Amino acid sequence: MSVKLIAIGNVLMKDDAIGIEAARLIEERLNEKGIEVIYGEADFEYCLSKIKKDDVLFILDAASYGKNAGEITVIPLNSYTINKNGYTQHNYSFLDLLKLYYPYVEGKIFAIEAKEIELGFGLSSKLEEKLIDISKEILYNIEKDLEELNLLNTNKGEIRYA
Repeated sequence: MSVKLIAIGNVLMKDDAIGIEAARLIEERLNEKGIEVIYGEADFEYCLSKIKKDDVLFILDAASYGKNAGEITVIPLNSYTINKNGYTQHNYSFLDLLKLYYPYVEGKIFAIEAKEIELGFGLSSKLEEKLIDISKEILYNIEKDLEELNLLNTNKGEIRYA
């Protein structure tokens, strides 16, 4: 079993890259704890190839729920449901495919509210000014979740594998 953080998003679409940018800020701390950071961007097949059935996953992605820019919605993976009746795997999102291929994988989705998803490099000024706080909140929640799962050795800050 491994603990992995998967950052997805399109770096050519402004705030769609918020998951990538947040992961970059906390990657060193996560690596120190034995957490693998995967930059999947928009390559869902690459992301899926890095997952094992007993992994614990934390997924960072941009969202448009109509909330304030930078607000984080945390969704347990086991509560995510596929909203399609498809007969092909084309046009499924990464999360849809994850549920098809790994229906029992544990973890959480950190959906970060975007302000501007449009062609362009770099985050909007609103998300740029909140990026450090967003990253800290994600790191805090990951550490808390790992403690609750008895996977974090709080004395050393390392992952304990079953």
